[in-house]
Amino acid sequence: MHKLIISSILAISCLTSTLSAAENKPLTVGMTTWVGYGLLHLAQQKGFFKEHGVDVSLTTVQDKPSTAAAIATGRLDGWATTVDTFIFYNAKKLDIKQVLAVDFSMGGEGIIATGDIKTVADLKGRTLGAEEGSSTYFFMLNLLADSGMELKDVKLQSMRAGDAGAAFAAGRLDAAATWDPWLSKAKERGGHILANSEDKPGLIVDTVAFRSDVIAKRPNDVKNFIKAYFEAYDFWKAAPEEANSIMAKALGIKEDEFNLSLAGLEFVSREPPRVYRRV
Repeated sequence: MHKLIISSILAISCLTSTLSAAENKPLTVGMTTWVGYGLLHLAQQKGFFKEHGVDVSLTTVQDKPSTAAAIATGRLDGWATTVDTFIFYNAKKLDIKQVLAVDFSMGGEGIIATGDIKTVADLKGRTLGAEEGSSTYFFMLNLLADSGMELKDVKLQSMRAGDAGAAFAAGRLDAAATWDPWLSKAKERGGHILANSEDKPGLIVDTVAFRSDVIAKRPNDVKNFIKAYFEAYDFWKAAPEEANSIMAKALGIKEDEFNLSLAGLEFVSREPPRVYRRV
């Protein structure tokens, strides 16, 4: 009888130690370099995650297929990206669940084009750069559909959204589906913003999702991750200049470019977002 009790105590002790060790491991979250994820970086830089008892590792992965693969193989616990990306990569198959919205695009994504392209219909037969599976690609598909067009109507060149912006600036594309800072730089080449996400409020939303097994095994860590995000939001509202400087540095973006890009999105607070708020 005593041996049975001792064995049970040892088993429980081992289980507790295993769970404790799991919760002590950093929550690894992958994301691209995007201003909308600034508050996550702010929470890390100001120590808000640690204050709430969760260790977080934010990993920059510009390639979305690689991020999806890392999630699928358990090398990443979470992924910060747009809702449409989760649809494209089949969130159910990856077994991930969105737990937190972080920003709404309010002009941060769009299509830039040469001066002779005045409407979306003018893109027909023109060379357009876009990243398949990205938020800008999703935005482009919606614009084409609204104009009664399909992908076959344009000469699509597949490339990363940032590379598309750079290629447009270098004169190698007639148009590009991209994001800031390339939207703001369109005029440098004599181009313009043909359309941006402000024209379709609520279409592009960035969220953070975690693998279902991580949520099941580490519910407190996930809850504290969310609490730390909102603490970062409160800090940003109270000290925007200091917060913006910290976020710009963490993202490797010039502060003036960061501030300019910030105008194209709305960080998610505890209140209803402006895009859905009654006025």
